[in-house]
Amino acid sequence: MIEPMVKVRLVSPRTQVEHVTAVLQEVGVLHIDSTPIEAREIPLRPHVMNECVRQRRAELERLHEDLRRLLLLLPGIPSDERLTARSTRQPELTEVGLAHLTGRVGEIGRHIDDLVTRLKASEEELALLSKYERALAGLTPFLQFIQKSEELDHLGVTFEEGDESRDLLPLLRELMAKITLNRYELFHTSLEEPVLVVLLIFPKEYSVKIRALLWEEGITELRLPASVSDRPLGEALRMLLQKKTELPLQAIRYRQELKDAALHWRQELAQYQETVDRCLDQIEASTLFYQTDLATFIYGWVPNCALAMLSLRIEKEFAGKVVLEQYPVVPKEWAAVPVALRNPGFLRPFERLTRVVALPRYGSIDPTPYVAVFFPLFYGVIVGDAGYGLLLIAAAAMVRRHYRSYPLVRDLSTIFLWASGSAILFGLLFGELFGELGEYVGLHPVLNRMQAFLPLLFLSIGIGTAHVLLGLALGTYSAWRYGNRQDCLMKCGGTVLVLSFISLIASVAKMLPRDWISAEVTSLLCALAIIFVVGRGRGAMELHNLVNVLSYLRLMGIGVASAALAFAANKLGGMVGNVFLSLAIAGALHGINLIFSIFSPTIQSLRLHYVEFFENFFAPGGRPYKPFRHLHQALPVRV
Repeated sequence: MIEPMVKVRLVSPRTQVEHVTAVLQEVGVLHIDSTPIEAREIPLRPHVMNECVRQRRAELERLHEDLRRLLLLLPGIPSDERLTARSTRQPELTEVGLAHLTGRVGEIGRHIDDLVTRLKASEEELALLSKYERALAGLTPFLQFIQKSEELDHLGVTFEEGDESRDLLPLLRELMAKITLNRYELFHTSLEEPVLVVLLIFPKEYSVKIRALLWEEGITELRLPASVSDRPLGEALRMLLQKKTELPLQAIRYRQELKDAALHWRQELAQYQETVDRCLDQIEASTLFYQTDLATFIYGWVPNCALAMLSLRIEKEFAGKVVLEQYPVVPKEWAAVPVALRNPGFLRPFERLTRVVALPRYGSIDPTPYVAVFFPLFYGVIVGDAGYGLLLIAAAAMVRRHYRSYPLVRDLSTIFLWASGSAILFGLLFGELFGELGEYVGLHPVLNRMQAFLPLLFLSIGIGTAHVLLGLALGTYSAWRYGNRQDCLMKCGGTVLVLSFISLIASVAKMLPRDWISAEVTSLLCALAIIFVVGRGRGAMELHNLVNVLSYLRLMGIGVASAALAFAANKLGGMVGNVFLSLAIAGALHGINLIFSIFSPTIQSLRLHYVEFFENFFAPGGRPYKPFRHLHQALPVRV
C-alpha cells in the first residue's frame, strides 16, 4: 500500500536552525520539500548561508576528501579481525572540535602516506628490475670476469636470436678486433627465450668508438636503472641482484605495516568520515529552508505513522521553542507528494516487480498485493508440475540462503519460493511429477492437461476475466478518487462490456441459457454507447480489454507445451534399451524443460500484469520518498 503522507511546517528561531537540522537528521523521517504556501502573507526568502558557514563547509569538504583518500589507501579489514579494530566516539564538530579532528586526520594521514610512498617505491623498483631479469640472468655468470680496473671498460648487449643475430655476432667480433687491435673479450650466452646476451670487455680508450659502433649498427646497449646507472657494470649488476632479493621482503613488510595501520585506524577514520558527512548533509539541507529576519521555516512531508514520533521528539528537544504544524493534503497536490510503499514483510519482495515499471503516484493504487497473488498463480498454472516445482523451490532456497546479504537476489529468490510452491500445488492438481511419472507414486490428476483441453481453456478464460475485471474495478475506484468522472464512467462501461462479451460467448457455447443472448447483446451495445459517448476517441482503448481476456489463453498454451515436452522426455527415454542412456536422454530433455520453466512462465506472467492488468488502473510517475537522514542510517519507520 502507499503510505499516507502529511504535509508539515516547522517554525524555529534562526538561532536554533543548526540544532533543529541535527534533530531532523537524527529522526530521519522528514522529506524536505514543498513551496511555502504562505509566501504572499509572510515575506519569506530562501535560507542563505553566511560566510562562517561557507568556510565551515569548505573545511568539511576538504576533510571529507582527505578521509576518503586515506580509506582508499588502507586495505580492508577481514571480517574475523574487525573485532580487534579500535572504535572511537564520534567527535562534536564545533569550531574547536573541527580543528582537533583536522589535526588528528593530518597526523594519521602523514603516517599512512609515508607507508604508501615507501611501498609504492619498492613495488615500482621491483617492477623495473623485472624488465632486466633476463639480462641479469645472462650476465650473472660473467660477473667473475668484471673486475674494477682503471684501464678496462665493459658493457652489456642483448638482442633477439635469429638469422640476423647469427650474422651480427661474427660481425661484432670482427669490428671489435679491428677497433681494439684484438684487445677485447666477448662472452655470450642464450637465455630460455630466444635472447642473446653479450658481455664486452675492452680498454677504456676505445669506449667512445665502440659505443658509436653499436649505435650505427642498431645494437642497443643495456641500460640499467637510474639508481645504479652511475656505477660500473659489475658493481651495478651485483647491486641489482641484491635488490632483487631485498625488495620483495621490503614490500611484504610495508604491506603488513599498512594492514596494522588499517586495524588501528580504519574504523576510527570511518567514524570520522560519517561525522563529517552528517555535518555536510545538514549544511546542504539548510539550503532548502526559508527564513525571515527572526525565524526559519522548514517544509516537507512525513509519513502519517511517523508524525507522532517526530512531534514528540521536537517537543522534547525544544520545549515549545520550535513549532510543528500539520496541513491537509488536497488531491490537487497529490502529484507533488512523495511516495513510500509500506507492505507487510511477506509482500515486500514483490515490490521489486512493481518498481520494474515505475513507482505509482500518490493517491493511486499500489499493485504490489495483487502482483503477490496473481504472479505465483500464473506461474503455477503454466509450470504445473510437482517435480519441477520441488527442484525450483530447492534452488530458490539455496540462492536465498547463500545471498541473503544481496537484497535484490534475496527478494527475487523469495518470489520464486512462492511461485515454486504454486507450481507444486498445481502439479498435484494436474497429477504431474516430471510429466506422467506422478502415476507411479499415486498422483491422480483432477484435470489432465494432456486431455482436458476445453476445461483448461475455460479455466484460462475465467482467470483472465477475473484479472481484467479486477483491473477495471481498481481503475474505476482510482478515477473516482481523483475526481475524474469521465474516466470513471468509461471504466464502468468497460466492465459491463467485458461481462456482456464473456457471458454472450458462454451462451453461444450453451454454457449459459440461450434465452440470455438478447439481454447480453443489449448490454453489450449499451456499454459501447457509454464508452464512446463519454470517452469519444479514447473509448476505443477500452475495447482492448476484450482482446486482453483472450490473451490469458497463453496460460493454457505454454503450460500444455511444457507438459508435452515432459511427456516426450519420458517416452523417448523409455524407448532406449540401455538404462544409463535412457536416463541421460530423459534427464537432458527434462533439464531443457526446467530451464524453460524458469524463464518462459516468468516472462509471460509479468507480461499479463504489465500489459493486460496495469493498463486499467496503474498510474506511474510517483516521486520517491527521500527522508533527510544520514546515508547509512536505518529508517525508524518501515516504509
